[in-house]
Amino acid sequence: MIELKVERIGDQVAVVLTEEVLKALHLNVGDTLQLTPASDGGLQAMGREGWIDDPHARGRAFLRRYNRTFERFEG
Repeated sequence: MIELKVERIGDQVAVVLTEEVLKALHLNVGDTLQLTPASDGGLQAMGREGWIDDPHARGRAFLRRYNRTFERFEG
């Protein structure tokens, strides 16, 4: 089980996701986190890539992966 703290940031309330949660949900900064009511009364969390809503985000995501590949080679 992963517990997250609800925090106030300025005028908004937020849940800050740890790296562990981001990896578990396969999320990156800019992606959308969807919460859907489950039949047992809980919530089901599902990540959705940001490029679905933003046509330029898909290109930026490609460039991030491209740059990461070369960073691994530089090692």
